[in-house]
Amino acid sequence: MAEPTDPPIWDVHAHHLPEAALAMMGDGAVQVRIEVVGDKPESITVNGMAVGATIGQLADPAALLAATDAAGIDRRVISPPPFTYRYWDEPENTLRLHRLLNEATAELVAAHPDRFVGLASVPLQHTEQAIAEAVRARDELGLVGVTLGTNVAGGNVDDPERRPFLAAVADAGMPVLIHPDFVPNPRTSKYYLVNLIGMPVESTITMANMLFSGLFEELPALRVCFVHGGGAAPFLLGRWDKGWRVRPEARSGEALPPSARMSNVFCDTLTHSPVALAYLVEVLGESNVVIGTDLPFDVEDANPRAHLRAAPRLTPRQINVIETESPVRWLTGSDPA
Repeated sequence: MAEPTDPPIWDVHAHHLPEAALAMMGDGAVQVRIEVVGDKPESITVNGMAVGATIGQLADPAALLAATDAAGIDRRVISPPPFTYRYWDEPENTLRLHRLLNEATAELVAAHPDRFVGLASVPLQHTEQAIAEAVRARDELGLVGVTLGTNVAGGNVDDPERRPFLAAVADAGMPVLIHPDFVPNPRTSKYYLVNLIGMPVESTITMANMLFSGLFEELPALRVCFVHGGGAAPFLLGRWDKGWRVRPEARSGEALPPSARMSNVFCDTLTHSPVALAYLVEVLGESNVVIGTDLPFDVEDANPRAHLRAAPRLTPRQINVIETESPVRWLTGSDPA
């Protein structure tokens, strides 16, 4: 850990799940259970698929703190894992679950305010309930932002019916973390492709819709962070700009191409490739890249600072910005004092 006088090292992508939430997720389209997987008796499964974490790893504050120390992280932004979004369910069911999740996140933050800050989860399929829960989470629970999934009952985050919610969080100065959902698809049912391909593609689709739709021009205060390095989006910006120039349906009346609308778009470092990470920083700039680890799942980056330093061409100043300054800019809208 850094010395107390040093700026804190941040991780914006880490998960917490209270054990009490499991009883509320055992049925429906996404069924979450505890099963024995290999030698791990408390493994979490989603529709029978192991997700690479135990309930102890997600629920135990001591385990979260130990992993945080081991990674050389001072402060973590905590949010529920993506199988908790459940936007396909009845809004009242989702709201009950998310209220429990938000209260558990707030309890963890209150117990360790110097180590964790928390994001709220909301029933995004019901705009009024989502706004009310975000306000409650901020004003009563002290959570600083919101985490949103990418598939809102078959719709997109930026669809017109969700613009009032996004406007509300932007006006409140609350940052948004976009985390892809688990979306069942027979074509990605093998080899864990639902995560290895499906989730990055979900992020890519969501970022594209936000950029092409003019969302960031409509809501200039909206700050959005995409996990998993933004999926394929950083490598497609040139193609998106080309489409914007030659296809009228891609213009949406906006005066700037997608790559010029990225000032409030952030991506985490979770690329699992030093070369890809270096390219991500070249495309976005270090001020829009933040450390993300995906604690405590088996696809996490447990040594993010070393991997950041292994990325070619990054300077010590760029690394320092990514570790200490960019996350504060995403969280607050301002650079650290």
